[in-house]
Amino acid sequence: MAANVIDRSVKALARLSPQAFVKVALGETQGVTAETIENPEINLPERRLDFVYGLRWDDEECLLHLEFQMEHEPDVPKRMFTYNALLTAGFNKPVISAVIYLERREYRHLPQDYAVFFAGQPVNNFRYRAVKLWDYAEAIGRGELRELAPLLILLTREKGEGVLTRTKHLILTAPDARWRADALSVAVTVAGRYFPREFLLKFFREELAMLRDAGIVQDWINEGIEKGRLQGQIATLQSSIIEVLTERFGVIKKGLSQKLAEIDDPAVLRSLLRKSTKVESLEEFIQVLEEV
Repeated sequence: MAANVIDRSVKALARLSPQAFVKVALGETQGVTAETIENPEINLPERRLDFVYGLRWDDEECLLHLEFQMEHEPDVPKRMFTYNALLTAGFNKPVISAVIYLERREYRHLPQDYAVFFAGQPVNNFRYRAVKLWDYAEAIGRGELRELAPLLILLTREKGEGVLTRTKHLILTAPDARWRADALSVAVTVAGRYFPREFLLKFFREELAMLRDAGIVQDWINEGIEKGRLQGQIATLQSSIIEVLTERFGVIKKGLSQKLAEIDDPAVLRSLLRKSTKVESLEEFIQVLEEV
């Protein structure tokens, strides 16, 4: 499943459920109010950050910057340091930074600081929070962090139907009807990372009416339709090439068919189809194929 769909889904959930994300990032939300900072950008050149909340506690104000990561990348510490500095300068407020790792993995260590060394000694050190969201999987499953239920499939070791059943129950028993529809749309799109689209449409068939107006799900469905069209186009081109070569040169070797099956670029296949009508021999076409 395309990473940008997961990205859009998590950001949509962060907008729906600020208190839950603040809780996993800071550990406490009592007395804290949170509001979304719209379109937070920094000049790096212009870079859109994952999510920023404005926090208020009594008379204190600060920003909470969250970066969502499916897996750890080596440049995360430097990026978090840079983002924090530029957000601080841009908004003139203290900034709390946190990375929330979404997909359960067995990390032995996750860095939580960016250090500058000189002559082998640390000179400057910037610390940020690293949150493994799967540490909260049990709390989410019990309903204590129901707001994060749409992400439950990311957090479990076993990606089975039982997790989807629990996710659906947590969402559909929530009191807010508007939240239920939005949260379910996130759950469906996130689950698309692990389950075939056809299975999910069947599993959530009773809820489809609730989801029809959800923009995230429509993007997800449209993406599947487009992918299906592309796969059909590729298969047609591959089949057409084989038919032309068979008509012109007789039986086609299995290895050639396998080589064609590995090509999934329609533009390349269209070019090969044109060449299949012009080459003087099967050997010449094989030579063309080897150069792709």
